[in-house]
Amino acid sequence: MRRAPVLLAALLALTSASAFGSSRKFPDWVTQAAAAKVHVPAGSDPKAAVLLENELDTINPDGTITERYRKVVKILEPEGRDYAHPVVTFNSESKLISFHVWGIGPDGHHYTLKKDQIIEGGADEWGILYNDVLYDTADVPGADPGGIVAYEFVEKSTLYAGVDDWIFQHEIPTVKSVFEVDLPPGWQHTELWHNHKNVVPMQVGPNQFRWELDNIPGIDLDSVPMAPAEGALDGRMTVYFASTPVPTSAPQLWSRIGVWYTRLASPQSEGPADIASASRSLTTANTDFITRIRAVATFMQQQIRYVGIEIGIGGYIPHPAEEVFRNRYGDCKDKVTLMIAMLDAVGVRATWVLVDTDRGVIDPNVPSLDGDHMIAAIVIPPGYQNPALKAVVTMKDGKRYLIFDPTNEYVPIGLLPNYLQGSTGLLMDGAESQAISLPILTPATDTVDRTADFTLNANGILTGTVTVKRLGASSWNQRYFYALNSADDQRKALDNGLSSDFSSFTVGSASVHNVQALDKPLVQQYQVAANDYAKHAGALLLVRPRVIGSDSVNLQTSGRKYPVEFDGTGDWRDTFKMKIPAGYKVDDLPDPVNMNLGFASYHSDVKAQGGVLKYSREYMVKKLELKAADYGELRKLEAQINADENSNVVLKKLP
Repeated sequence: MRRAPVLLAALLALTSASAFGSSRKFPDWVTQAAAAKVHVPAGSDPKAAVLLENELDTINPDGTITERYRKVVKILEPEGRDYAHPVVTFNSESKLISFHVWGIGPDGHHYTLKKDQIIEGGADEWGILYNDVLYDTADVPGADPGGIVAYEFVEKSTLYAGVDDWIFQHEIPTVKSVFEVDLPPGWQHTELWHNHKNVVPMQVGPNQFRWELDNIPGIDLDSVPMAPAEGALDGRMTVYFASTPVPTSAPQLWSRIGVWYTRLASPQSEGPADIASASRSLTTANTDFITRIRAVATFMQQQIRYVGIEIGIGGYIPHPAEEVFRNRYGDCKDKVTLMIAMLDAVGVRATWVLVDTDRGVIDPNVPSLDGDHMIAAIVIPPGYQNPALKAVVTMKDGKRYLIFDPTNEYVPIGLLPNYLQGSTGLLMDGAESQAISLPILTPATDTVDRTADFTLNANGILTGTVTVKRLGASSWNQRYFYALNSADDQRKALDNGLSSDFSSFTVGSASVHNVQALDKPLVQQYQVAANDYAKHAGALLLVRPRVIGSDSVNLQTSGRKYPVEFDGTGDWRDTFKMKIPAGYKVDDLPDPVNMNLGFASYHSDVKAQGGVLKYSREYMVKKLELKAADYGELRKLEAQINADENSNVVLKKLP
């Protein structure tokens, strides 16, 4: 899926000069915006500021949209240059009518860029083999602290599903943001707001409306640990247009978008005989439901590679299922489309779900096309129960869907990747299309068990064998790493991880098992020897019983403006045994830790018996998000975890 990009030109490969740009009179709107004062809130240090962002969308009677976009950015710090790259993107479904760029140096000198100073490039996206997205940009003279960069483009494109977004809040502060729409006679609109109170527009002409906001703070997450995605926090307005009456409720608007997409994608899922034959060779309609869906899911994960070729219509329309099946590759929506066709052949119905890989970007109360990913919703037969099916959504009418991401090759059907849990998705099912809350799986479905047997000698040298077992959705990134990287790269990653636990160490034999066996724990085992692990203090030895692995997060700042977001729920358990050296006895043990804060719990204990130390702990995260007001409780928890991880057992030498 392709989200409408706001591309930083510094990140893209530059190629030939474009046909746009010319010498023009320096615009009054640029000089007027340049005189605006930037209001910097106390405690913030923005690198740049948007002095003016002005978008005028003219809706044409044929359903296309002509956008005139203007932006003026002032560079405040050297790093602010990254926010001052003029850029416009376009593809085969759009027409770039004009693109102009200006600059004002710190010394006040005015620059008007000409045609040969405009650079054209191709936008590169991960996993996309080919797309038709191009961009124009320029290197602007005088783009230094105190300087100003301004640009304007006019572009004509298709108005998908009659929906448009005004995103008026960014990483850096905005002095003034203006959004205007000019509708054909008889057309109507309605709008909904995300993270901002409703603002009534001014009517500036016949069926022409204008919204204006001043002094919008930036969203600076650079030094904010465990922060939500910027797209979940920004302020935006979504506008809905039509030549007929526009619904005003969110459910009706979600249905409207879903109807548009279902009509677009459904013909692509009509599978020919060879797809049906292949599906029935994997399983039959007479087998158990979970056997059928597992067979098709395994085929999608193992036989259909993720490769994207996106041309036109915003990257929304999938390729025909027959083409994806024949080529053995496709992007996310292609894989879902083929899966729908294959499941249909064995008597299982499924459909598309639009989601975003950043939790919270899609707002259930503000219908939109803001998602960047497509997954599947599989209809579960009435009354069917199986404990392996965890990622289930139950509708108000009792209908149940299993939510599955065929793009992720390392999360088995029945579970859901942690980055999608707790998000909102748009279930595409014609007039029944609706927003759904993606499930949050319980901690018991996602576990890590670290066990180890160590021996400590009187010289402070620690040796032992470590076993790590991972089971659940979050193990996908480790499985992905081990599947794609060489033994040398795996050893380097292990060494890098252990360097935070030991000052000096060597790793012996190491192995990994069940990388592709998604229904079994991913098992990593290795031998390690650490010099100077125990610290001598006269007749005492100080030993850290939590030998490897850290669950603590450094939360130094005391205040919190934004919510806290965890990567996922889970249950992490450690059990480490350490044989103490002969001639020593235990003199002091750390106190047990028992914390239960509702959103998470942490328990640890150190015992000594028969010359062996046993350190055990369990850390369980039960929620995905906390309010900013709960940050203080989280800091207490993290401080306690950090103290426990760095506590010592005191061993005393026998006389």
